[in-house]
Amino acid sequence: MNRDDIIRMAREAGLEQTVSIAPDGSSRIVSCPPIEPLERFANLVAAAERERIKWDSIHTCNPHCDRPACVAVRRAREDEREMCAKVCEAEGERVDASWVSCAAAIRARGQE
Repeated sequence: MNRDDIIRMAREAGLEQTVSIAPDGSSRIVSCPPIEPLERFANLVAAAERERIKWDSIHTCNPHCDRPACVAVRRAREDEREMCAKVCEAEGERVDASWVSCAAAIRARGQE
């Protein structure tokens, strides 16, 4: 999340400040927003950060972690493992049966 994102979310939450311009050109804030928009702003920032972390980070977790990034990595790993096992089985049919045991070993790694 960058500065523009934060400013956009602050405006979306209604955090506009009222500024008074004096005749000499100086300015000052004459009113502050009520607490409700501040709370909405904080919630928007927290939600955006949770969404960023959900997709930007992969952590050391357990095999049952339900974070979307972790689930996607596990599925991709399982798909790749199955594709490799199928290649071994195809070679086993074409060349010799030792390739079939290779396929079984690849699949067994996913059960650990």
